[in-house]
Amino acid sequence: MVHAEDSELTLEALGELLKQSEIDFRTLRRNVRQLLRDHAQVSIGQLLQAFPAEQGLGSVVGYVALGTKHGEVTKQSELVEWTGLDETIRRARLPAIYFLRDKQHAFAE
Repeated sequence: MVHAEDSELTLEALGELLKQSEIDFRTLRRNVRQLLRDHAQVSIGQLLQAFPAEQGLGSVVGYVALGTKHGEVTKQSELVEWTGLDETIRRARLPAIYFLRDKQHAFAE
């Protein structure tokens, strides 16, 4: 297995990717709600560990979009990992974004 170098993705770059894709936000919201049942807060990295990124980078971009709108964006960073649609393991360093149980109403369908 080849390790990819860490990538610094800006929120602006992720926003542009979001505009170009159709992301399954319904599934991503359901995933957030499910983890928040057992945890007071969850990060994007925890979500990607618990649920495969079915849309590859699109899933990561979707979580970032939801997190910037409904979560807590911190000044820290988080290294996240997912398997791309081509079955290649990918990693990126993102702003650490947390979804909070007391804000889970934002994820209702």
